[in-house]
Amino acid sequence: MIHTFPDTLPHAESASQNRELQHRYRNFRSLLKKNGQALQLMADLEADLNFMDYTHARIRRPVQRIVSETLLMAQELNLLDGNRHKALYPSIRKIDERLRSILDESEHRADRELSVSLEDGAEDTELIGGKAAGLAALRKIAGESVPDGFVLTTAAYRLFMDENDLNERIRGLIHDLPHIHDPDQFRSRLEAARQLYLSATLPDPIRKEMARRIPRIPAGEKDGWAVRSSSVQEDDRYSFAGQFDSRIGVHGEDLETAYLQVLASRFSDRAMRYRLDHGFKEIDTPMAVLFMPLVRPRFAGVLYTSAHGAGDSRAMMVNAVPGLADAMVRGESAADTYLLSKSETPEILKQEIASDPTSNKPLYSEHVPEDSLKALGRMAFSLADAFGYEMDIEWALDREGNLRLLQGRRLHLGESEETDAHKGHASSPIIEQGLTVFPGRAEGPVEYVSENGEVAVRKKGAIVVAAQATPKLASILPHIAGLLVEGGNPASHLATLAREFSVPCMFNTGKLVWKLGPGTIVSMDATRRRVYRGSHWPGLRDRVLARIRSRGLKKASGPLHDAVLVLNLSDPHRSDFKPKNCRSVHDVIRYIHEMSVRSMFAFGDRHNRPWKRGAIPLETPIPIRIKLIDLDGSVVTNTKKLSPLKVFSHPFQALWRGIASANAGWQRRSNPALDALPGDFVEQVMGGAQGPRRPKDTNYFIVAGDYVNFNARFAYHYAMIDAVAGPWKEKNYATFRFQGGGASAPNRERRARFLEAVLRLSGFGVERFGDLVTAWLRYYEQKETETALETLGSLMACARELDTVLTSDDAVKVYTDHFMEGRFNAFR
Repeated sequence: MIHTFPDTLPHAESASQNRELQHRYRNFRSLLKKNGQALQLMADLEADLNFMDYTHARIRRPVQRIVSETLLMAQELNLLDGNRHKALYPSIRKIDERLRSILDESEHRADRELSVSLEDGAEDTELIGGKAAGLAALRKIAGESVPDGFVLTTAAYRLFMDENDLNERIRGLIHDLPHIHDPDQFRSRLEAARQLYLSATLPDPIRKEMARRIPRIPAGEKDGWAVRSSSVQEDDRYSFAGQFDSRIGVHGEDLETAYLQVLASRFSDRAMRYRLDHGFKEIDTPMAVLFMPLVRPRFAGVLYTSAHGAGDSRAMMVNAVPGLADAMVRGESAADTYLLSKSETPEILKQEIASDPTSNKPLYSEHVPEDSLKALGRMAFSLADAFGYEMDIEWALDREGNLRLLQGRRLHLGESEETDAHKGHASSPIIEQGLTVFPGRAEGPVEYVSENGEVAVRKKGAIVVAAQATPKLASILPHIAGLLVEGGNPASHLATLAREFSVPCMFNTGKLVWKLGPGTIVSMDATRRRVYRGSHWPGLRDRVLARIRSRGLKKASGPLHDAVLVLNLSDPHRSDFKPKNCRSVHDVIRYIHEMSVRSMFAFGDRHNRPWKRGAIPLETPIPIRIKLIDLDGSVVTNTKKLSPLKVFSHPFQALWRGIASANAGWQRRSNPALDALPGDFVEQVMGGAQGPRRPKDTNYFIVAGDYVNFNARFAYHYAMIDAVAGPWKEKNYATFRFQGGGASAPNRERRARFLEAVLRLSGFGVERFGDLVTAWLRYYEQKETETALETLGSLMACARELDTVLTSDDAVKVYTDHFMEGRFNAFR
């Protein structure tokens, strides 16, 4: 039998108070349910905007529903709190008008072309991607030195996704990847995503565009095609160097397969980790694909118009190998290196011919002719002058002696930690050789990595030592302080990424680098190619660790994001936490929830006297006062104190099992600095606005047979749980909200990240902003909902005052693992 909300409440002192209490809790319960629905709608919208442009037809309906839910919530808040929040209505109306304008504008955006020729000179990065746009710009200046080609655009990519119904399936596979720490699970999810692409059908309009474009470039059918990625954002501020796959030497009958393979490479391990490290959403990097006739070169390589990384920004650097340069840029083969003067008539300043490490003889029998090197230098100098910035150019010299430009992008030199005066070293460097790839200084413990198997670092901020500069090392760059490589090629993809991540980096350091013992603290000066034992630059390591923590924190944006999802009213204790300052739907929801909770606490405090008979004290191990309000006869005892076991409410019992079994203890954590102070002083003075209720104040459980609500102030933070668990899953939900703490702001945020990680791993939808965590779970079977409530009960016990313990970022993962593995004793 399912219990329902009663028409009358037992134990009330008078009929009018009875009706008021009943009315308020009807509104409060309804409001909290709508709050959970609105949060779920926003989470779904955020996930959809991660995969679909805001112009997509599937976006419009949920946006309209979110606004409707928010308006109903505002009405219920005003019913709950005596019309004190009528100023919400004009704010909601203004947001609604803004949203209608955005959606109306999106309906009138014209369809885009499915294919574009490089010869057309289009430089629309949003349509043809960064690599193709760069080539189109090069072609305008360098003419036929850039081979002709065509692009299947991002519009074709979106058509491919829609026709194969891939958005929803890909979203289901990767939406929580940032929170998956098991490498096998991470890889299997991405493999499943790639298979969805490879097994999809190419829509007829795209196939027709390919058939129309291919015959116009006969050279492609002669030597085959190079099929290459041209993602939006690629070759721009973020290079994506080596992250996506290319297919070389493809002939007509295999071009469709090659296209699908390049699309599928969006979900390679390295490409996904790269996007996560930079904070990209899926919609930020839609894939255009570039088709160019393959150049069969005599020599090929990469040119930088500034040799800044090699210590000479007044020179250009050329790296060259015979034949194709694909192995060179992967870091698998050495290259001849030339420094050219940076001028209209460049001269060769220096050359280093690659040698066999065993025989010390030249690795290649042929080398780029001097006149071709100078011609390449002249062309590169004029291009850098025309574009107004330093360039990274992929080039080839064909067998007829013609120079071909195959890629061109801005050369980002990054920002390095430099020393003002390199002095005061107590010891001589233990390494003083190698090649600077990215200058600057770093300090940290040495850590060896191997390219065999999973590449990972155990400690953030390490100085990593590796044998070769392979692309697999790219995944660790966002997390390390410096990189020392025994071999390596300065024109490889890894070198490009090291500069992009501003990681001080030295290649060709030789065997001596293995003399640095793992765990040894070293200081490296990549600019001067020196490595010292010990720490030499005070404060440097802290600055590097701060920069590492900030990576990937890319702020989401967009018209709908700003109008719906962004949270501007983050602090309810600020004077501007007012309805008139609500600029997004999220602001309105945040305001409504905060004020509804305040209203219920205030009502309980104002009406404490009549509640004394209607609210039954609970005998609990929790060191705060708790009373229970029975809505429907779920308590069958009239004793003055009530055992939780005598409460016949399914969700209450599930929650209590978690509270009672947590084994973590609910007593206050020992803090020698505060133990001598009276509890009320600690609570009111030290806690301030974060903890407005004193330990002696009462907190309330509201229960029915299928319902539980718990609003509590624990010292410096508050927690709220609201849930229905019954036989009809379409009515079941659990909502959790948590904020505050008595420790420092960084510690409070670490506890919030701990809560977020545990809740996500437990199947909840989660939103976190600073130290505020909101989580929800909806439409689960009764047993699964009760399991989730049991988890919440344990989590409340374990998280209590945990902010005083989480003094480092590493501790967040440690305690998350403790909780998920049931080691609750670790929280004592």
